[in-house]
Amino acid sequence: MNILIADDDNYIRDITKKALEKYNFKIIEAIDGIDALNKIKTELPDLIVLDLNMPHLNGKEILEYVRKDARTLMVPVIVITGEDAMDSKIETFEVGADDYIIKPFNPLELALKIYNIITRQIVNISLNPLTKLPSSPIIERVATQKINSNEKFSFLYIDVDNFKAYNDCYGYLKGNEVIKKIAFILNSLYDSYKSNYFAGHIGGDDFVVITDSSWGEKIAGEIIDRFSKSLKDFYNENDYKNGYIISEDRRKNIRYFPLMSLSISIVINEKRIIQHYGKIIDIAFEIKRYLKSKEKTDGGMYLKDRRSDF
Repeated sequence: MNILIADDDNYIRDITKKALEKYNFKIIEAIDGIDALNKIKTELPDLIVLDLNMPHLNGKEILEYVRKDARTLMVPVIVITGEDAMDSKIETFEVGADDYIIKPFNPLELALKIYNIITRQIVNISLNPLTKLPSSPIIERVATQKINSNEKFSFLYIDVDNFKAYNDCYGYLKGNEVIKKIAFILNSLYDSYKSNYFAGHIGGDDFVVITDSSWGEKIAGEIIDRFSKSLKDFYNENDYKNGYIISEDRRKNIRYFPLMSLSISIVINEKRIIQHYGKIIDIAFEIKRYLKSKEKTDGGMYLKDRRSDF
């Protein structure tokens, strides 16, 4: 992560750099307003610490530029100011600052502000924009932590059957509602299993739950049951009553498609040698292929991998 410290005071830049040393950020310095503007254009920093009172260009002018440029529109800016008046603070936020700190300040406080903003930014980037569930990078990290700690776990890979046909028939907005409903179901189980429960959204209609090795089948059953009870909300009366929809397949042939259901692959490392995340996905896809070939009732089907490597 690149942090730009724009302040004409050498001392302020030095103490801020020192406070940030332990976070291993790349520090870029600017000694006045024009230097700051040039560094913003060429370096495209991930966060800007900006003194309001600098020669040549003041901080507010720079901040206005940052918020008008599409490349820096979302870059967090922490303003350094010597003014403690409420009007000045409000004006700073109106121009587009994300936070501020008043001189004289404790450099450790500024360092923590920077660290917290960057951390939130990383988490937000890693969330699926539709469901707000953690996406692939965080899913892989959580699974890898389980593997490296030799913890026994269940990895549930959840896939929606006949989702494409539903999207084609009812439209993407309705399809998004289905995806959000599944995310809601996964989140709603957190309170019951919070000591060891993680839900993520790989993308599209693929979801993941990582939990205790003994809870996998129970949680899979609850997910399917809650999804089954919600199906009526997503179909018109005739389609739901018939138990199918009429839509085109991938080859543009008219076909009858069953109502949506869930295929849940359960990977457990109690009897399998799993040394990396890719192995989990390989096993999950083997089970998924088998489940996809089966006709389903009551909202879906789950299957636990019972094979042993010992």
